Amino acid sequence: MTFRFKCPKCGEVFDANGDTVCKCGTPLSIQGGGMLKLYRKGSPLGIANGFGIYLNGEAAGYIGNKQTVCIPVAFGSYNMHIACGMNRRCEDLVLTVTPEAPLACAKVYMKPGFWTNSFVVEPATPADMPE
Repeated sequence: MTFRFKCPKCGEVFDANGDTVCKCGTPLSIQGGGMLKLYRKGSPLGIANGFGIYLNGEAAGYIGNKQTVCIPVAFGSYNMHIACGMNRRCEDLVLTVTPEAPLACAKVYMKPGFWTNSFVVEPATPADMPE
């Protein structure tokens, strides 16, 4: 499982395990807030490109084929959008993390279409998520 951080000071997006420090020197932690856990199902037709993750319109890195990513976030609601290359069609999902429910889970996959493919972000439970 990968922990994905976005530095609130410089905006750098990077992967790390556990507590870490951004290259700008800002300390970051997986403690004290909420967590978005995202799993990418295997893609049809062997599409292995990384899918871009966008939270409330801001880039949050990529997710690889059959990868699980955890993104520490502040409590609140997040519109999750997925895109890859020129394909921007996505059935977005709003995920909410609160002190009572600090973990929100989702699965993403590509749905083949007649003219173009689209991305789907669907809700999941912690039990649905592979490590």
